[in-house]
Amino acid sequence: MALQALIKGYSGELRSRLAQKLFLDSEQYHVFNNIIINIIIQSESRSTQIDHVIVSKYGVFVVETKNKDGWIYGRPDDERWTQVSYRKKYQFQNPLRQNYLHTKSLAEFLGIDFGKIHSVVIFWGKCQFQTQMPENVLNRNYTGYIKSKKQLLLSNSEVKIICDKLLMLQHNTPFLAGWHHSSSLKKRYESSTTCPKCGGSLLERTSHTGKGTGQKFIGCENYPRCRYTKELYR
Repeated sequence: MALQALIKGYSGELRSRLAQKLFLDSEQYHVFNNIIINIIIQSESRSTQIDHVIVSKYGVFVVETKNKDGWIYGRPDDERWTQVSYRKKYQFQNPLRQNYLHTKSLAEFLGIDFGKIHSVVIFWGKCQFQTQMPENVLNRNYTGYIKSKKQLLLSNSEVKIICDKLLMLQHNTPFLAGWHHSSSLKKRYESSTTCPKCGGSLLERTSHTGKGTGQKFIGCENYPRCRYTKELYR
């Protein structure tokens, strides 16, 4: 499942890159992919990975890419959104919240006003929104939305300074930084109370069958629809 999700996510990023290459003028829009920024959260050093950063005189676009099929339900203030595909429900982190951390981190790193950054969420795949989405959450017309922003927010010199900072960041980012970031996310996710398969809550349970009868383990609240389990370490 993890490998399949990784491949699907990368496919979405490739589609974004292709759209950017074909429909955004490289003289006006400067594209940076897979930007990794180190941040401090509650005195703990972490990294955050941004799928795409597009720099232009119309502002800096921070893009979060999703690749999902089926129906998508979600509101801006919800902690998690829901995907319904082939009558199965899956929950995933609200991408607007996810991208808010990205935009705040990037604004701080670049030293620019937060108002000069645009948050964009693009869903690839055969998905349909079943709740009304904000204008910056898209499942079509990705580059058209970016080009619709016409207010001048940055001077040519500011654009160059930002691009130079991002180029330097990419140059100084270790080759395996993306792998370490994904591994760190996986460890934090596995130690949480959220099921990594369906997004349900993880509960302490007791085995009633087999060799492990009487032993406690962690299981998903959506059993038997979801059979995710992990050992309970004490």
